[in-house]
Amino acid sequence: METGRKIMNLRKDRGVAQSSLASMTSVTPSALSRIEAGIHQPRGAVALRIARELGVTADYILDDDAPYPPPRIALLENVQSSSRQETRSRSVKVSSREKRLIEALRSLSDEEQQLLEATLSAPPREVRLALFALGRSDQLEQHDADEKKLFKKRLNKL
Repeated sequence: METGRKIMNLRKDRGVAQSSLASMTSVTPSALSRIEAGIHQPRGAVALRIARELGVTADYILDDDAPYPPPRIALLENVQSSSRQETRSRSVKVSSREKRLIEALRSLSDEEQQLLEATLSAPPREVRLALFALGRSDQLEQHDADEKKLFKKRLNKL
């Protein structure tokens, strides 16, 4: 997907007005409009500021081959890596929901973060299977040893 369209889609997905994103990234609204229209390509510092405000990496913004929307696991890695960096002197506007999510993520142990990461990267079918099993563990006794072994193997992949 083209850089400009990707920026526009990310901005709209996050409910940010074009004028607000322009202000947050120190870009004129007309310049941001031209970037989103594909007339201009954002350069280094501008691409970095836009990416930070939209919660993705500059690499993701500039890579026309990167999928849209960004993979959930990439977003998780971005939040984790930014939480380990020193606090920046600039202010970042985040919603109260985003603050709660970030605080919840940071409060998780390493093991819990790994489990969350595995859950986010697992196919939805396997996540549903694991949730079903957790809720219905009493019914696993009716399966033979081979089925239980296969089931445990799949759960361990998560």
